[in-house]
Amino acid sequence: MVLNRAMKGKEKNKNNLKSRPPVVVFLGHVDHGKTALLDYIRKTNVVKEESGGITQHIGAYQIKFQGKKITFIDTPGHEAFSEMRKRGAKVADIAILVVAADEGVKPQTKEAISCIKKAGIPFIVAINKIDKSQVQPERVKKELLKEGVKVENLGGEIPSQEVSAKTGQGIDDLLEIILLVAEMEKLRADFSKKAKGAVIESYLDSLRGPTTTLLVKEGILKKDNAIRAGSSYGKIKTLEDFLGNSIQEGLPSSPVIVTGFEQVPSIGERFFAEKDLKIAQEKALEEKSKRKKEKEAVF
Repeated sequence: MVLNRAMKGKEKNKNNLKSRPPVVVFLGHVDHGKTALLDYIRKTNVVKEESGGITQHIGAYQIKFQGKKITFIDTPGHEAFSEMRKRGAKVADIAILVVAADEGVKPQTKEAISCIKKAGIPFIVAINKIDKSQVQPERVKKELLKEGVKVENLGGEIPSQEVSAKTGQGIDDLLEIILLVAEMEKLRADFSKKAKGAVIESYLDSLRGPTTTLLVKEGILKKDNAIRAGSSYGKIKTLEDFLGNSIQEGLPSSPVIVTGFEQVPSIGERFFAEKDLKIAQEKALEEKSKRKKEKEAVF
């Protein structure tokens, strides 16, 4: 009987799993066009009247391409991405390794490759600045081969796409590859669990107080939920989508902006929705005490 109940529980959990959009991060050398590519994708795939409503840069946004959603997170670089991973926040499902067609592999490209491999997530090579004269994408692919990155047309399994953030060349093809990789990964989330995810961005707003961009990874985050992240806790006062529109809930893979934390949580922290504010406070204080002891043990 116990076994039957356990089996039924597993089946129930399995039934709660639903498809979710992929979460994508761009990594690579500082001048190879990561931000330019993200900006081009945002400007051409977010509805114009909505896009014009974005008054400030936020660290994540979501587009719709061929009827499917894709979430992009804009970290300052692979160092920040690695820091998020150290804190236990597994934010991305797919990485895009950006390499400039006119410059090839640089030291930071090698660092980004190492970071992606440590994360253990699938990745796609985007050879950017293909619009420039005298570029040699094949040379770039051979340089990547030396770093253990073997793209498909050299007999490997890693997809690659030549793109231009300036003209838009190859961008739609890149988005198609992202959707294809996401389909192969069969990305799922349990919508019935309490919401959890990662802190993508956080700052103190002079009018609204601690304002935080969260990436929901599992469950449904709802307005008025009690939440905690590291030693920070609170109750959601406002819940908005990445455009600043008020919403009632945030689904898995969605970036949302919340206010209500008692203090600004650290970027990269994992967040958890709790039953009530008291439990959120208790668990946050437990986490604070635990980290203090760990720090003292080091010295």
